[in-house]
Amino acid sequence: MLLLLVVPSLALAQAAVEPTGAPAAGAAPAAPAAKAGAAAPARGAALPPDSWAGQLEMLSRWVEQRGAAAGCAERCYALDRLRITGVVGEGPLQFELSGGVLADGPVAVPLFGPPEHVRIEAVLDDGRPASRREAAPISFEGSHYYLWTAARRFVLRGTLSLGGDLTLLVAGPLNTFEADVTGGSVAEGARLSGLSGAAVHFSTEGGAAAQSAGPTVFQLSRAVRVGREIGFEYRLVMRSGTDLGVVRLPLAFGEKVLDVSGASGFRVEGGELVLPTSGRAAEMTISGTLPKVGAFSPDPRSAYEWWLFESDAEHRLTVNGGRQVDAAESPIPRTQATSRLLLVQRGQSVEVKVEPLAGVEVLAAVVREHRRTLVLTERGDLVADDALSYENNGIDYLTYAPGGRPIYLATDGKAQRIMHQRAAAEEVLVPLQTGSHTIQVQSLAQAATRSIGGTMALPMPSYPLTASRMALTVGLPESVLPVALLGGDRPVWFADAGDALAVAIGFAAAWIAVRPGPAAGRGRVRALRVLGGLVMAGLWFVAPATFVALLVGIATAAAAWLAGRLFRGASRAAAMVVLLVAGGLALLIGLFAISAGRYQGGGRDAAYETAVSAPASARRAKDDDQVKGGASLAPGGAVLEGVTPVALALPSYARNLHVSRELVTEERAFRPVLVYTTSSALVPLALLWLAGVVVLLAAHRAPLTEIYRRASARLARRPEDSAPGG
Repeated sequence: MLLLLVVPSLALAQAAVEPTGAPAAGAAPAAPAAKAGAAAPARGAALPPDSWAGQLEMLSRWVEQRGAAAGCAERCYALDRLRITGVVGEGPLQFELSGGVLADGPVAVPLFGPPEHVRIEAVLDDGRPASRREAAPISFEGSHYYLWTAARRFVLRGTLSLGGDLTLLVAGPLNTFEADVTGGSVAEGARLSGLSGAAVHFSTEGGAAAQSAGPTVFQLSRAVRVGREIGFEYRLVMRSGTDLGVVRLPLAFGEKVLDVSGASGFRVEGGELVLPTSGRAAEMTISGTLPKVGAFSPDPRSAYEWWLFESDAEHRLTVNGGRQVDAAESPIPRTQATSRLLLVQRGQSVEVKVEPLAGVEVLAAVVREHRRTLVLTERGDLVADDALSYENNGIDYLTYAPGGRPIYLATDGKAQRIMHQRAAAEEVLVPLQTGSHTIQVQSLAQAATRSIGGTMALPMPSYPLTASRMALTVGLPESVLPVALLGGDRPVWFADAGDALAVAIGFAAAWIAVRPGPAAGRGRVRALRVLGGLVMAGLWFVAPATFVALLVGIATAAAAWLAGRLFRGASRAAAMVVLLVAGGLALLIGLFAISAGRYQGGGRDAAYETAVSAPASARRAKDDDQVKGGASLAPGGAVLEGVTPVALALPSYARNLHVSRELVTEERAFRPVLVYTTSSALVPLALLWLAGVVVLLAAHRAPLTEIYRRASARLARRPEDSAPGG
């Protein structure tokens, strides 16, 4: 049964190994069968494919091939020796190349080049019988011929014809090279070893002949790199049968040589680079800059040259000419991903054009929020305190003009010394750190106020960064009354919607409360009611607490009058008590609201005061300066140059205004303007207001006298007079 199962597999193995009926080359000879009496096939003879011995042999070969290793991953071949014979310059040369394949399968083995100047005719000896030898499967791609073979050991024999400059490019890696030629010589030597990507130059003048035009081997590779400036790197390899002496390299493209490595000294004379050498071989690297790119061509002494062109992300190159090859074969290391390698033959040229790409400006640093508190004192001093939170990604210093004389600087709560770029410069150099941080700056300035009012341009800092949001708080003394603060996203006036509502309520209350009596005409009553509304509106701005008390009193009196008309007896008394309690509660609530608003609007901004108070780090910095001897006072003052400053507490203020603006830049600067008046300018208005109060009291003299008389009579009445039947 086992044999029956194996036989079908043997047919598949036979088809995979060799066609049916073909002899199995290399098959192991069968041992003679002594007991069977039948003669076994002779050694080397093919076994019958339908016999059990032949089937087992094919099965073993199939298992051997299927179980073989996968092979190498990279270079899967090895070249041992290349031997060239013949007469240089008189017909083709004979060559013999030996090597082997390291993988289980066909491999492309690189041979010689370049294909346009080298012609190959060869026969492959891969261990098969001589009758089965045939032309080797050779083709070319790029700059080399390739041999396609799977032989573990092969010998390639044939002829090669050299055209042009008698140069043979050996891809390699090749262990040894031997040239037994007549009628000329090999410039690099007849016995070489360790060749990889090397060029072998044949000469018909003999190895000892000196070359008057230059060295025998002149191999030049070039790299042009386009960036903010155009740089070049040349790699020059020279060999000769005699001493090289002094070599001159024409600087045909306007090269400015900055460095030459591998030469004892160099100089530039008349547009040529003079390179002193010693010995018969030299290898050097030349680097420098080019003024521009354009048309490039090889040196006349070079049979071909490698040209490597590179550009950075801000430039794009267009290269026409030459033959582009794999950039991995470049003799000069690549530095950019845009590298292109060209093989340029003698007489060819390359046209290069560069196109600079437009860069987009981006924000390397931005101010997330800028909060500025500006306090005006009674004597005209402007004390400014700025708190900035920023995001930085590459700026070292910020030129900050605080809009006054800087007196304090801190970064992340730590005091810093105030430094200027020049002695008389107004800008402060603020060191910026990468990431999110905060800055605090204090400055002093002067402002002049007029006696009756006017406008004042408030000083603001300037810096070359974009601020997402800038908020300004202006604190004013008791004598300065703001009318409007302009320059923000929207103007801020001295009165808001709440003030308008209070004025409207005051007018309504005055319209109800003003009742001069029946003797006054309708026009006089209307005029008195308008005057009463103006007096109530002025009272709201002058004394809000009195306004609330008077308003609550008018409302309570109106409610009491209505209750007296609706209720009688005990109900009236109860209603009066309820009205008095409600009026008292309304008065307390109104006074509390007025006090809370005044506390929140006047004095210092509590949230800002916490941010601008002198931190412990500033005190530590001050102690450090004292240790260093920098705490002594200046003659006649307490300000010293070059000493770490301490924060100044903001002065108090009676009233303030808040204004803000989004997205502030140098082109869209924030320039606030304060429209103000003074308390002395309001004296005439105050007198007019008092005159209005007097006019209203005079118009209500009779009703007020009657109310006083009735109240006095009720208070003077005795209890027994009010008893029933009394």
